Amino acid sequence: MADGVALLRLARGDRAAAVARLRELAPEELAAACQELRAESRAEFLMLVPRPEEVVPLLAEAELVQTVRAGGMSDAAWLLELATPEQRLACFDLDCWTAQQPALPRVHEWLDALIEAGRPTLVRALEEMDLELLILALRAETRVAVVAKEEEAPEGWFTPDGVVHFGIADAESPHRVHEIVQSLFEQSPALYWRLVYGLLFEPTPECEEDALRWRTNRLADLGFPDREQAMRVYRPLRADKVEERPAHEGSAALVRAIALPQKLRGSLLGEALTALPLERAADVLGYVLGVANALAVADGLSLSDSDSVPRALEKAVRGIDAGLRELAGARGQSPEQVLDRTAPLDLFRVGATRDPALRPPAPPAEPAES
Repeated sequence: MADGVALLRLARGDRAAAVARLRELAPEELAAACQELRAESRAEFLMLVPRPEEVVPLLAEAELVQTVRAGGMSDAAWLLELATPEQRLACFDLDCWTAQQPALPRVHEWLDALIEAGRPTLVRALEEMDLELLILALRAETRVAVVAKEEEAPEGWFTPDGVVHFGIADAESPHRVHEIVQSLFEQSPALYWRLVYGLLFEPTPECEEDALRWRTNRLADLGFPDREQAMRVYRPLRADKVEERPAHEGSAALVRAIALPQKLRGSLLGEALTALPLERAADVLGYVLGVANALAVADGLSLSDSDSVPRALEKAVRGIDAGLRELAGARGQSPEQVLDRTAPLDLFRVGATRDPALRPPAPPAEPAES
């Protein structure tokens, strides 16, 4: 398996040798090596790759978003040009929401990066993204009016079609709105007129509700539950109420400790996983990662930050460790026997029930009334 850290280190010392080595690797190997790197180093690695157009689409959606964010939005354009529709959608889903509300300044940043990528990429992305989110983003900085030919248009407003006019507030830059509107009018007229209709007639609350619903459905496909489901991870559960399942029957092959995520190494959970049959350990590890994803959502972490899911995974491991100790003592079983017969979600709930440090963070205080 290619070592992304070693390859990048080689490139910084001998670029020609690194490029030659990279040419020997398949796109799948290059994508895996890239994802091993810290998010802020991945763009540098991808710029060394001979055929980045074959590698970028293989990155996991969340990994691409973290790569762009960590490397800086000023360098996002070329990555977005090479990205898949699913990856571009994930940029808005993972980075442009605060709790249940769209973070429109973040939407504007991604739209600017798409504009820099060129009109073909911009139009493709606008056709892919939720129209409701685009309406909200443009409504925040433009006004729209339909002006008959015999009427005089408002001063300073622009129109691509001679009928619909767009006005920009003095504090805003007209470039973003102008580029989006003009590109759609020329290259995707059907979407242009849908956008105009939405800006004129679609109520903001309905746009927010629909955009949230589409986003929630897509996040579920990426393994992130909606907030209501995610909060189930904090439902109290006593050890004596935990369901014990039948032991799994499988081969005797063991998981190599080196194959475990770093956050699990040295933990009771990690030790228990290495004692389980390989197939069963892989299955359980998937559920552990599901607990971490639920915690990331429940705790309101930014899903586009490269340290959010690792932080959630660290918390998940601490809670599951506590649950393993509790149930191992109560049942008189080894930790691996408990892990084999108990859902990781229940183990975390047991741990969080006993340890206040594992419970959800307190909501921010309401501002005092003047």
